[in-house]
Amino acid sequence: MFNRLKSGWTATALVLALTIPTMAAPAKHTVIPVWPHLRVPPAARTAKSKVVPELGKILLPPVRWPTLTEYLVPKAQANGCAVISCPGGGYGVLCVHWEGTRVAKFLNSIGVSCFVLQYRLPDGKLPPGGVPWPLQDIRRAMQIVRANAKKWNINPRDIGVAGFSAGGSVASLAGVHWLPGNPEAKNPLNRFSTRPDFLILGYPVISMAPGITNVETRNNLLGAKPPRDVAEYFSSELNVTPLTPPAFICYARNDTVVSPQNEILFYKALRRNGVPAELRAYRVGEHGFVSGPKHGVSKWSHACWKWLRRMHFIPGE
Repeated sequence: MFNRLKSGWTATALVLALTIPTMAAPAKHTVIPVWPHLRVPPAARTAKSKVVPELGKILLPPVRWPTLTEYLVPKAQANGCAVISCPGGGYGVLCVHWEGTRVAKFLNSIGVSCFVLQYRLPDGKLPPGGVPWPLQDIRRAMQIVRANAKKWNINPRDIGVAGFSAGGSVASLAGVHWLPGNPEAKNPLNRFSTRPDFLILGYPVISMAPGITNVETRNNLLGAKPPRDVAEYFSSELNVTPLTPPAFICYARNDTVVSPQNEILFYKALRRNGVPAELRAYRVGEHGFVSGPKHGVSKWSHACWKWLRRMHFIPGE
């Protein structure tokens, strides 16, 4: 969702500048700190606020305190399924309204609780330890949701991750580089696995390979010239195993921002490894269609709903 500005990435973004551990979102959705005990979490590079006239939204400075915003379905309507949604923005901004809030409303409409993740944005290099901040944040977010599943009326075996554009990179990395729970861990959250039970990927950036990746997204995550082994490690299509979660993937054939090879290669890797996957290719829609009626491609949500039913993550078929 970052093709509407000449710079190569854009879309709506509503990135809250969080400087305290807990607070309530304007719509009275609870905001949960991902790392509440970090006194000064590492911050991504700063970015100037910017108005996007076409979309009427403001791009605010990158996230300093990563958070999860709850969109819980009332107990009477909840079907036990939950999704952590990762907005896109080329790893330069977060399209929280377009690919977070609106996605949460769709999921709530089918009985699925949602948690919108505002992950830290990278600075063109890997932090100490070699694990990008967005991957650190989605892993901990999964542990938080799984640990609180009973309180939130969620089945701990029906928790997925959705990601769009660069958020699809975050989601796919969560699916291929997950950590098992450690029953002996001192921190109770580390006793829970970070593996998503399924993935929902909209026009995702999957590969870091030249000619396939979105260059600006790759540069923001790894730098302009990452070592080959690093680029391969963070190319999700090269790291699929039979334990990678099943996936629903959609994209538009006329996407000029992210090459369709990203979706196709990941889908083929999943199928080679015996992982259930569905690939939906729409004739038109360009990049960033997931939350709007543009060209009628909003029908992706109906296909996703049917897939979730068919896979028995929600009641139905």
